[in-house]
Amino acid sequence: MSPSDTTRADVLYTADLHGSRELYVESFALARRLGVRAVILGGDLAPHATVVEQRSFYQGFLIPLLREYRSEKDSAEIFYIMGNDDWSANLPVLQRAGIERFHHIHCTVRPFLDKTWIAGLGSVTLTPFALKDWERWEEGLGGPIRQEGFRSQADGSVHPFDFRGREWEEWIGRDLETIGKELTPERQPLVCAFHGPPHGTALDLIHGDAHVGSREVRKFLEKQRPLLSLHGHIHESPAVSGKFADRLGPTICVNPGQRMGSTLHAVWFRFDDLAGSLTHTLLGPATLDPPGT
Repeated sequence: MSPSDTTRADVLYTADLHGSRELYVESFALARRLGVRAVILGGDLAPHATVVEQRSFYQGFLIPLLREYRSEKDSAEIFYIMGNDDWSANLPVLQRAGIERFHHIHCTVRPFLDKTWIAGLGSVTLTPFALKDWERWEEGLGGPIRQEGFRSQADGSVHPFDFRGREWEEWIGRDLETIGKELTPERQPLVCAFHGPPHGTALDLIHGDAHVGSREVRKFLEKQRPLLSLHGHIHESPAVSGKFADRLGPTICVNPGQRMGSTLHAVWFRFDDLAGSLTHTLLGPATLDPPGT
């Protein structure tokens, strides 16, 4: 769904671009057309590749693209997290790029727009894949998972890693507790950008109608009751459930999905009419039940 010339928005959110140059260019072109004040990149930034290849993508494409965009008059502030397909060894490449108003928000709470705050979480529960930098343990995981794999170090090296015997030191709840400790009554209302979606919603369904989201993320959202929670990770969920937005109590939760090789999956919204303005690039306006139903 293309925005009309009169459409304006406060925020553009997308995730799971996986190094697609076309989707990045499309994202920032859309940010310009909408006149947004913030862009949120919700993880899985780089192509599925080695540490060195991902670093080359950041240095050769993404950082120059972001610098060019941020040099423009009235360009938006950018907030980002990495995702489970991004080697964490390359995070310093982004953090040291010297791009103004470009914020890594994993496990922290920062001022956002219109007196709101934003919290980020790149961590997800275990997957069937080998890259384990951003994966965390959770009890009761369903679906296929892999406990052993590889983690990267700050020097760019990659080493075998196994969750067995270290489940609780690697528990996803620890990351959520870190965020919770930063939340005070003054740091409200809250927007969350968590790569993995909450369990048992329209946002965490894979083919076969299995829910593979995080129960701990769901508990956090039910306790903290943020205004909005933005997710990704489960690319096919909107196609399986037929919805890119759902509610957990008063919280509007979103997963735009992403079909690689197709048109950009992203959402935009305004704070003055969050539920009414929430719109998907392909699926159009959100259909949400009233709060409490």
